[in-house]
Order: sequence, then structure tokens, then C-alpha cells
Amino acid sequence: MNQTKRQNKIWLHRGQKIAYLIGAKEEYGVCPRAWGKTQGPFALRTIRAANLMPRGATGLLGTTYMQLLDRTVPPLLKAWEKFGYYEGVHYWFRRFPERHLKIPSALYPVLHPEHSITWWNGHVFHFISQDKPGLANGKNLDAIAADEVRFLNHKRYVDDVAPTNRGNGEHFGHLAEHHMITMYTDMPTSPQGAWIFEKQEQMDTVKCNKAMLLQLEWNKLKFEFETPGTAENRKVYLKRLMDKYAGLMNQLRRGLVYYHEGSWKDNLPILGIDQIKQWRREMMWPVFQASILNRRLVHLENGFYGLFDQEAHTYNAIDYTYIDSLGLHLPAGVLNDCRKDSDIDKDQPLSIGMDHNASINSLIISQHGADPHTGKGRAMKVLKSMYVKAPLRVHDVVEAAADYYAPHPHKVINYYYDHTSLHTDSTRTQNIADIVTGIWILRGWQVNRIYIGQQPRHETRYRMWQVVFTEKDPRFVPCRFNQENAQSVIVSVQRTGVITGKNGYEKDKRPEKNTNYPQEEAPHQSDALDTVYIGMNKHEYGGSPADMDIIII
Repeated sequence: MNQTKRQNKIWLHRGQKIAYLIGAKEEYGVCPRAWGKTQGPFALRTIRAANLMPRGATGLLGTTYMQLLDRTVPPLLKAWEKFGYYEGVHYWFRRFPERHLKIPSALYPVLHPEHSITWWNGHVFHFISQDKPGLANGKNLDAIAADEVRFLNHKRYVDDVAPTNRGNGEHFGHLAEHHMITMYTDMPTSPQGAWIFEKQEQMDTVKCNKAMLLQLEWNKLKFEFETPGTAENRKVYLKRLMDKYAGLMNQLRRGLVYYHEGSWKDNLPILGIDQIKQWRREMMWPVFQASILNRRLVHLENGFYGLFDQEAHTYNAIDYTYIDSLGLHLPAGVLNDCRKDSDIDKDQPLSIGMDHNASINSLIISQHGADPHTGKGRAMKVLKSMYVKAPLRVHDVVEAAADYYAPHPHKVINYYYDHTSLHTDSTRTQNIADIVTGIWILRGWQVNRIYIGQQPRHETRYRMWQVVFTEKDPRFVPCRFNQENAQSVIVSVQRTGVITGKNGYEKDKRPEKNTNYPQEEAPHQSDALDTVYIGMNKHEYGGSPADMDIIII
């Protein structure tokens, strides 16, 4: 059968082209959403590693295995297809190639194909995640590629994964790309991800520019070499010069580090300004600044929740028994409910606290349980945070929560609320507490309404969270946040400021009163967190929330 060779024209924007031309052994990119991290340099570098090192191995690294299957690998496979590589022809996803194809095995053969991708030349991509540490055991890698690295536990990466990028020097040691590292991420918003900024100091700008210029010259030579009509004696000269440049680039790129921060304007011709405007309407302002504008944001270490430590106080919890039961490819929409969460105690009620406002309504879902870090002791786990913005109202966020937790078998809600949920006005005869309770009951849940009374004053809550986050007083239950599901309240905790008022330390609530200030940045969700923590743990203090004044002082 005759096949016509098809050529696809690939468009790369300026930032992607520069990264490709430099071709450093180590490449670190901090780039905004939709910049083209996966579709550009991440895909190109994984392709290069696989083609240059037949029978070698690349570790595809993620904070969680769920991240790899749901957010990293699918767009990577799509990008490979854009560059002309197809499943079942050039690679095999989570399965062995058919025997009759005689695809060579990797130098270190794959034992469990469900955790890997096999390339046409025997190169293998291993799935490695920090929440399934056993996947890295015994690996000998020739390259590492990681996305969303702002969520990585960097110390664990250095201790557990980096040492696996070793060996096979007799096969690939002559290549500058051997043991290459590719890491991309959105802008870090907490100290946990700030390690990547240190890579900028390791970059030799002069060498990066030299590598880029040499690659451009090599490309020109190659274009002339392949142009029909180029004389044979000219081709001999061009080939000799190309080999010389290739040798120079190989030496230059050994140990070369390239760090760059992408601009949101780079991919504007593809995205369009309307998409940027839509994201601005949908996102909390600090998230928009970091994820879209790619601006460095400083965590408010002296804020109201200044002792919050993202690495110490957050965790990942995904039920891989459920995920693995879904098959090789994850059907769209199946991951939008609580069945994927492993931190839920299915035999216990859910506890909720809320904050309601004309502009934004927030809801926090929690449970008591063992500390997710150790599996021992006792902690309050913030399972999920949710919010809706006007014109959506209280009932919308409650309905969304009821949808998400519909599979939860223990249909009991402990609803903690304060005096602000008891107000009525001329527009409604029911108060907020009645509305929230009624929705859950209509959805088949039993609701235990638990009134916590008047909220403790701000200074009390400020000192309470200082004690909670230092974890030195056993009377105060530690608090842990599901890093993925509770991201919005984590941002609120990180960004809520503190001022000195007439009654001592107070939350900086001025953003809530400023109509020109984006309300998703205001500390509403942190108020919901206060309510549910106080409600769930008031018995720890031996009385009403007001008694905390005495205990803390």
C-alpha cells in the first residue's frame, strides 16, 4: 500500500522556541496557565530523550499518581500526536506492545506495564509519584520529567527520586542529554514551591545564549543541506560544519541549566484576549495573578494565619483502588465526586461550616480522624472547600456540595453555624441555617444543627490559630488540609492579613468592604474555616468558644 508522507507545520511561540533552541541538560520553567508547557517544551524534551536513548528510561514524576493520570499524561499524549507519534504505533500506554512487533525491551525491563509507557525503540516512561513511593524503587533512570512541580515535596524528591537518575553511562554517557531534567510549573504561591527560583541563580546566561545561536546556525545549515539543488560538494562541506556545530553544542549543553519565566502574552495569538478576561472573572485574584499573569506572590508570613506551613499542614489523599478500577483511560466526568478521595471516613458524618455574603458564599467540609501524615493521633481534616460568586447564592454552593458527596454512605451532616446564620429580612422568611438544613434534608441527609453562638473575637481566633499551627498544646487538635480539594481555602489562609485594632489583633477585613476589590481575594473562606474548627473542637476547650480567651491567655 502506498503511503504519502505527511508533514505537519508546528507553531511554537517565542518562549517555546527559545527553550527548544537552548536545549539545556536541565530545564526549569515557571509559566502561566495555557502557556503551552506540555504542548511545547515538555513534549519535545520527552520525545528527544526517548529517541536519543533507545531502551533507556525516563521518569514521569508527579506529586500524586492521580495528577499523572488525570492532568499530566493525557495532554502529553495529545502533544505527542501533534508531533506525529501515535498510540499503538509509536508507543503503548499502560500495556506491553504486541509480541509480533518485536519491540525491544528496556535495559531494565518493565515488570508492571500499567505504570509505564513503552516507546517504539524500547525506551520506557515510568510513572513515579510521591504518594505511591514504591513506584520509584529500584529504578535506573536516564531522564526525569515533571509537571506541576510547585506541589512537589522537594526534599523527598532530592532524597528519593533524584538518586534514581543514574547509571547507563556506557550506553548514553556521550550525550549531553543523558540524565536530563525537565521541570515545569505554574507560579508557586507558597514557600513549598519556592525552591525552583534558586535554579535561576544556577543558570549561565552566556552559555545559554551561545547554545541558542549555535542551534540557529545549525538549523540554517540543515535547511540548505536539504534544499533541492544543493551541489554535492557543498553538501559535504555543510555536513562537516554541521557535525562540528553539533559537537560544540553537545559539550556546551553538558551541565547547562536553563531557567525561565514565561509571559502570558506569549500564547495570546492562540488563546485570544477573551479567554484571559474569562479567567479573570472566574478566578480568585491571587490565583489569577500567579496562574495567568505569572507574577511572584509573597505569602503573608505575618498574616492572620502566618504560622500556616503548606508542607507541614497539607496532605494528598486519593483512592487509587477506585481510580485503578476505572481502566486504562479515565472516562470524562468520573472524577468529580468524593469516590476518588481516600481521606473520608465512610462511617462518620461530614462536618460543615459556612460564610455567606452578597458577593460570595463559601463552604468547608471536614472530619476528625488520624493525622494523614502519620496515620496516628487525631486531627481535623479539611476535606474540601467550595465557593460560589454572585449571582449564585447560598443554595447553589450547598447543592454543589451535596452533588459531590452524594456517594458518601453515611448520610449525616453536622452543620456548625454562628449568629450570622440566624438573620432574616424582608426578602425571606427563612434564615440561612434553615435554608442550608432544608437542602441537605431534601437530598436525603440527616442534619445535626449545632449552634456555636457568637464568634469569638478576632484576637482570640488569631491566637487560637497560632497554637493550632504550632501544635504544642495537646488541647488544640491539629488541622490538616487536603492539598488538592481544599486549595481555595488554603489560598484564603495564605492571603488573609492582620491589623491592630481597638481590641487587639484583627483580620484585615477591609477588602470585604471595598466594592472595587475582588471578593474572591477577601478572607471569606477563612471565616468558614474558623466556624467549623471552633464548632468541631469546642469540647476540647472544656466549654463554649468564649472560654478560649482564658485558655489562650
